[in-house]
Amino acid sequence: MRTIVLIISLFMFQQVCGQQDPGALLRAKALMDVNNFESAIQYLEPVAAKEPGNTDVIFSRGKCYFALKRYDEARADFLLVNNKRNGMASLMLAKTEARLNRPELAVKYLREHLGSYYKLPEKDILLDKDLALIESSAAWIALWREREWYSPYDQELQEIIYLKQRGDYPEAINRLRDLEKKGFKRTIVNQQLAELYRRSGNNKAALDALNKAISADSRNTEALKMRIDLLVEAGDFEDAARDCSQLLRQSPDAFDYYLVAGRIHSSLGAYDAAVSPVNTYLELYPRSHAALNVLGEIHFTAGKYLDALSSFNKALELDKGTAAYFFNRGRTYAATRTYRYAEKDFSMALDLDPVDPEIWFAKGLTDLELGNMNTACFDFRNALRYGKYEAREYLDRHCGK
Repeated sequence: MRTIVLIISLFMFQQVCGQQDPGALLRAKALMDVNNFESAIQYLEPVAAKEPGNTDVIFSRGKCYFALKRYDEARADFLLVNNKRNGMASLMLAKTEARLNRPELAVKYLREHLGSYYKLPEKDILLDKDLALIESSAAWIALWREREWYSPYDQELQEIIYLKQRGDYPEAINRLRDLEKKGFKRTIVNQQLAELYRRSGNNKAALDALNKAISADSRNTEALKMRIDLLVEAGDFEDAARDCSQLLRQSPDAFDYYLVAGRIHSSLGAYDAAVSPVNTYLELYPRSHAALNVLGEIHFTAGKYLDALSSFNKALELDKGTAAYFFNRGRTYAATRTYRYAEKDFSMALDLDPVDPEIWFAKGLTDLELGNMNTACFDFRNALRYGKYEAREYLDRHCGK
């Protein structure tokens, strides 16, 4: 069964990640993620010309234009999107018209948004910095007097979220359960319940709530992300791999989960499936030291130590301020019996994080190999002091009482 899961997961990731080329749209979204909107447009325009009906491409280009204050071009793109998918771009049209100082048109599109599937919570609307430009206009005031755009249940949910932010978890959970019984927005209510259960340390109840949230709406990517995280914490990597495949099919721009996917498949012993999403991420973010570190960890787990060293070296060229990168390179050196280099890296890691028990313990093992008994005993004492109880055995065996 596990073999079948690994084969299916590898196939799914190959479908998602392609052959190392993420494609123009994903490259554009990665550039948008780092606010490089001009470059993103350069990727989007050829695709938009070739596929004028691709709403994702047109919507993304419109957002770039909006960010660059090219409001007339943004408006044209958002209108195209709304003609294809009713209501999808209504909020962005409202924000664009507000920036163009046309409050009546802004309110027209905001009204469309409030009646659509895409409707945001009232708080998000009222705190939007673009819509704030028209909040004193007659059209805005008339809109909110026109009717109650949010039901009492919507308002109840916002009060519950406030309780959650305040830390009143038991009351928030009780009130969410009441909303759940009433059948109100099952996917959102159960997602909020899952978050509260998780904060309360009840991961089993959190998983049950997430299952309900995703069953109610498979497009709830935030619930899917949370379920992946919980499954990884529980060591259920096969189910986590399936969820990760689903997430990246639905939302290829959930960029952080390419790295999560790599670690999941590495834990399953599926080397190719682990490397593929991380390489895709590095195509999008070639100077990501975090991704290079993950790639190094995957090589290390597979016993490919030279490849691991290469990845950790590149990560450290970009960032010498993260203890984990020195630690990972140190344990790779140790695995290749290059103990002096390993000891140096562990020392560098401890300079950055002097209370990590795993680093102290690894350094102790390395000092043992180098014959530095006094130093090794010092390392093991610190490892034990900070919570690595396995160090007790080494202290008893090598350091006396």
